[in-house]
Amino acid sequence: MNPLQFLRLLIKGPDPQQLAAQLRKPHGFMARKVTERMNALNRVLYGSAWKALELQDGMHVLEIGFGNGLFFGDLSREANGLHLYGLDFSQEMVNEAAARNKDLIASGTLQLAHRPSDRMPFAEARFDRIFCINVIYFWDDPAAHLREVRRVLKPGGTFTAVLRTRSSMEELPFSQHGFTMYEQADWERVLQANDFALSGTTVLREAETEFEGMRYHPESLVMTARPA
Repeated sequence: MNPLQFLRLLIKGPDPQQLAAQLRKPHGFMARKVTERMNALNRVLYGSAWKALELQDGMHVLEIGFGNGLFFGDLSREANGLHLYGLDFSQEMVNEAAARNKDLIASGTLQLAHRPSDRMPFAEARFDRIFCINVIYFWDDPAAHLREVRRVLKPGGTFTAVLRTRSSMEELPFSQHGFTMYEQADWERVLQANDFALSGTTVLREAETEFEGMRYHPESLVMTARPA
């Protein structure tokens, strides 16, 4: 990045393409601000995701794409004796989440890994529950990621993807840069093509919000599936 580009970012903030790149993989000096904004927008989605997981004591739970790890503490209190894992392909996010969750890591409750989710560093049949929030847009080859999800799920385990619908996102400028957006039927077809069976969907119609100067009405889907 040349000095003029750096100055523009400081004064005006990222353009839509730069913002899309940050949402895909937070990095550099913008990462902290972007992830703080993501946390504010996604907080309501976490509660809905955890409800869909139907957590039980002692389960092994993996979050794909955890950002700065703000919500691991709350998740650890959703049931007794949970074994939490986080996977993210941004080393900066892994570092920040590790610093934020030192106590959980020291107690053995939480383990973090730096790796893309189409190449997970976990043994087969490791997890009872896997979930991700606003991640699947960035899976250029969903089949590769879903193969890995299947591999590391225990028999009877579930995968929950939370996503904002295409119709509620497509007017946002950054969504035109590297996002694959879905409606409910679209993601269900992807799941079926990769040997998953949809077991439940919750539709969340959120309050009007603002993002980078634009106001919009987000609608999100909490979609849970099991290997067929």
